[in-house]
Amino acid sequence: MKIYNSAIIGLGASGLAAVKILHKESNQDIIVFDKNHDQQRDNYFGFWLSDWMKPFSPLIEKTWNHWQISCPDQKIIHSDNVHPYCVIKFKTWKKFCLTTKNNIKMVKKNILSYSRDDSLIKILATDGTEYFAEKVFDSRSPEAPPQVLLQNFLGLKVTTRGNDFDPDKAVLMHFGKDQDQVLHFIYLLPLQANEALVESTVFHKSGFDEEWHKEKIYKYLEKCGIEIETEFVQEKGVIPMFNPNNTISTEKNVTNIGMRGGACRPSTGYAFSFLVNHIEKIKSYGRAKNKIHNFLDILMDSIFLNYLKNNNNTHKAFLSLASNLKGQEFQSFMMGNANLLTRWKIVKSLPFLPFIKALFQR
Repeated sequence: MKIYNSAIIGLGASGLAAVKILHKESNQDIIVFDKNHDQQRDNYFGFWLSDWMKPFSPLIEKTWNHWQISCPDQKIIHSDNVHPYCVIKFKTWKKFCLTTKNNIKMVKKNILSYSRDDSLIKILATDGTEYFAEKVFDSRSPEAPPQVLLQNFLGLKVTTRGNDFDPDKAVLMHFGKDQDQVLHFIYLLPLQANEALVESTVFHKSGFDEEWHKEKIYKYLEKCGIEIETEFVQEKGVIPMFNPNNTISTEKNVTNIGMRGGACRPSTGYAFSFLVNHIEKIKSYGRAKNKIHNFLDILMDSIFLNYLKNNNNTHKAFLSLASNLKGQEFQSFMMGNANLLTRWKIVKSLPFLPFIKALFQR
């Protein structure tokens, strides 16, 4: 019977981080379960350059010191020369994390369950095969509660004939005029003057198909006077926006990571840098102290999500928040590093009565 030092369930960004950060170059036997691990995925991970992400700077594809949050009649520009907005491509992260002296066995199977077997963890795949490991790191997505808000997105990588994009400024959110029924915005990362990732994102309780998103992207670019020369779908997905319960496993030697471990910021969708920080904390402090977000951030996220679910024209809250913060303050809040003064400025910028109501909604 083969016994592995560690089993990692899921080879997304957090599973890859567990391979690289937790095991370093230790020549351990690691088994990884992911039915789709060989798919040609290559999406972008966005984040602001916090201290814990600086060791991974050589992997960064591009940075922006200026970013924009806007609507047709308002444009807010933030700047931060110390903490730029950055992106890392999934393939770059995957290659980096799998370049290791560890002995890694890839298994294209889903996991049905795991349980204690004396001092080991017995892992049961959906085909009935059993595997044994000393530790398990589980990154499978937790089950979302009913009626949860979803972040539904589709991103196109486009090129143009001319120099239509400002490569020094990212557009994090551009809200159109149709905000009555859904909260929708365009996210644009100019990779070069004639190349960009243009993403359509909507927060809603139900999903939207690919053609709906493409139409939003086409209309935005048309209004900007930009004609597409080439395009292909770069990334798409649906992310449930909620704070999972029971993020710390009760099973000995089993650690939840990624969204399952509570690493995501549900109110923003930003996850990559948090899940990396989560893995770093597990490495330093162990599974008993692997909380990543503080109580105040979780509370504010919950209130904000309730507000988004139960109100119309919620894009105004994002615009108000952005207009009342400087670039450094905005990125510190998004990265969970905001001080009390910045948090107070955030609270003051949001509509008082709707947020008081959201405090008591579930």
